[in-house]
Amino acid sequence: MIPQVRTTLEVRHYEPSASAVWNAFIDQSANGTFLFRREFMEYHADRFEDHSYLVWRKNELVAVFVAGRSRTSSIPTTLVAHPGLTYGGLVYATELKYALLEEVYDALFTAFRADGFTSLLVKPVARVFCRQPAEASLFYFHQQGFALQRRELNSVIDLTQPLRISKGRKDNVRKARNAGVTVAMSNDFSEFWPLLVANLWQTHGVRPPHSEAEIRLLQQQFPDNIQLYVARYAEAVVGGVLLFLDAAHGFVHTQYISANEQGKQVGAVDAIIAQVLTDVQGVFPRFSFGISTAEGELNAGLLAQKEGFGATVELIDTYEKAF
Repeated sequence: MIPQVRTTLEVRHYEPSASAVWNAFIDQSANGTFLFRREFMEYHADRFEDHSYLVWRKNELVAVFVAGRSRTSSIPTTLVAHPGLTYGGLVYATELKYALLEEVYDALFTAFRADGFTSLLVKPVARVFCRQPAEASLFYFHQQGFALQRRELNSVIDLTQPLRISKGRKDNVRKARNAGVTVAMSNDFSEFWPLLVANLWQTHGVRPPHSEAEIRLLQQQFPDNIQLYVARYAEAVVGGVLLFLDAAHGFVHTQYISANEQGKQVGAVDAIIAQVLTDVQGVFPRFSFGISTAEGELNAGLLAQKEGFGATVELIDTYEKAF
């Protein structure tokens, strides 16, 4: 049972008039990435109803809570942090002490109840995306009896250390180079996106969460945070890697990785990853290679490819709590 306590904190619903205050807080926070800036959160407002909160102590904003609800949700009393993003939940200032964090959560749960919610589903921001260690929420979840609803396996490379690329991956990069594969950054999604859509559908029976129009819009709004690398063979795009980058929070993340059959044969993805790692090492401290799990099942071949570039495992968990 989440305790109901009296607090000096004030919880307010997010309103558009608070967008500048919200964005400024996200930019300086311990664990709020550019995905939480309002311009990014609202590109798919037609699909997701925002239910985010700001937590104030007098005139000081101490935390925000990133959450929402799908407009077609079958369980409208479940608050999801966040249904339209990779992760969500509590975002707080770098100096927030644990005792205050407990007060923040207690005040938030009071607000959740008042808004008619009866449960919370939350995937906290993973360590790799945080400016500084930000796992205090996990201890609070443990203390309050949150249930582990899902566990995913992410691969991470420490870019402050020398790269450790296996012989097999180096051979693949060499094969791509010998075949005449070239790798370059590109803002032209017209060749890569159909390739990505086709590959995801043929391999997994799914479509990418972003449409080509959506990713074009986001890249125009966040040109420093969204970059596409493509591999060309015989002048055609045969593979690509779309990156999310956040210099303030110190990470590069592979949001989409894909190649067609020809690209797979000539080692296009390995060639791109090798080039990306060369470009970002010394600029960013951490590289997130993405998850190698689907519905809790491990894709061993995908994980092995990432480990071949020196990646190690980091868990990304989702928690649930009825209240």
